[in-house]
Amino acid sequence: MNPANPSEVLGTTPNSGAGEIRQAVDAAAAALPEWRALPPAERGAVLMRAADIIEERGEELARLMAREVGKPMTESRMEVPRAAAIFRYYGSEGWRMPGMMPPSTRPGVQVSSVREPLGVVALITPWNFPLAIPAWKLAPALICGNTVVIKPATQAALNAAALIRALEDAGLPAGVVNLVSGPGGTAGDALVTDPRVRGISFTGSTAVGLSIQERAVGKKVQLEMGGKNPYVVMEDADLKDAAAKVAYGAFGYAGQKCTASSRAIVVEEVYEEFIRELLEAAGSYKPVDPLEEEGTVGPVVDEKQYESILEAIETAKREGRGVLDGGATGSKDDGYYISPVIVADVDNRSTTAQEEIFGPVLAVIKAQDFDHAVELANDTRYGLTAGIATRSLRYASEFTARSESGLVNVNLPTAGLEFQVPFGGNKASGVGGREQGPAALDFYSSWKTVSVLPL
Repeated sequence: MNPANPSEVLGTTPNSGAGEIRQAVDAAAAALPEWRALPPAERGAVLMRAADIIEERGEELARLMAREVGKPMTESRMEVPRAAAIFRYYGSEGWRMPGMMPPSTRPGVQVSSVREPLGVVALITPWNFPLAIPAWKLAPALICGNTVVIKPATQAALNAAALIRALEDAGLPAGVVNLVSGPGGTAGDALVTDPRVRGISFTGSTAVGLSIQERAVGKKVQLEMGGKNPYVVMEDADLKDAAAKVAYGAFGYAGQKCTASSRAIVVEEVYEEFIRELLEAAGSYKPVDPLEEEGTVGPVVDEKQYESILEAIETAKREGRGVLDGGATGSKDDGYYISPVIVADVDNRSTTAQEEIFGPVLAVIKAQDFDHAVELANDTRYGLTAGIATRSLRYASEFTARSESGLVNVNLPTAGLEFQVPFGGNKASGVGGREQGPAALDFYSSWKTVSVLPL
């Protein structure tokens, strides 16, 4: 469905059940011996060709993204080349695939360690980055020699299918990647519990991720889950710049990013002044049709998400001082549009400050000083990303050291990351190895150590 026009059906996808999942795993298992035996550089060449195809289809893919998940064209056009770049990055790893050959402690013995694929891996991906997240799971899995069953979120299945077609057109052999679509309760469960699946990489909610961990006995598991990301604003910060970065992190793409800024923690000395700057910065984040050229906020992805965010907004308004009264912009029949909401004077232990909303809602919390701000920032079960606005090298270095998040940003938005470095969170935000960068190779491979004594 098109979230900007809910009456428009964009396409249909199979409602895969346990039987289809078994067939997909059968295909992946059958394709594994030949794919893992292919030299890594040849596997990398397939990924490189896929990157070229993705770029050639850039405008078509961006428009599909805008229509299927409501991502504004400005961001959709950035996500497409990013997916291509991810395939190129891991494609180049085919020429390296580093191993180890340290000296042995035993005279005359040769010791080496090499990477081997896990086997069949399952990838369960969300709707909010419908090309980039599947790409950053698929590319390292494939370059390491694994075969894949991928189950995207049903709201983004058409985008996932377009990505798999690019791989197919690049020459990926049949059975190496198998796309299934269907609800997590049946399709996802069948994938997680199949004994032939040796690794599972999941991005989504904390509740679902932890339930996967419980059922995936004996498997390698990587979980990228929720966040309640803080942005600390110190008294020495450039408040206009800080407000712009907080607003971007909180309201861009209607706040539908796991790295979105959802708590602004501001020292009391500049609290009211920062709120004034924030109100001005938030003014540019007005929901529009995602196909509009200059839009930064489109609709939220579906009716369920729409209703959930509106309910959270009502809770937020009861728990704080409303300084920007956003919410539904009209009838949901005309699109699932929600304008930004800012709620000040929020208690850090409240529902609004502790539970992930995944929408354009920002809680502003007052801190006494730097130490109190750090304490508030860490006072959450999540630990994905955090930011600080300051001119002080001491504040920046101390915050970096004391933050309990997996990602820390100094004078940069919390929303945004680079694919060549490890990505992931701590506490209830992440379990298992990191994604992206060289860390992804560690998750999708296992080490084999060989010792030889020539006779």
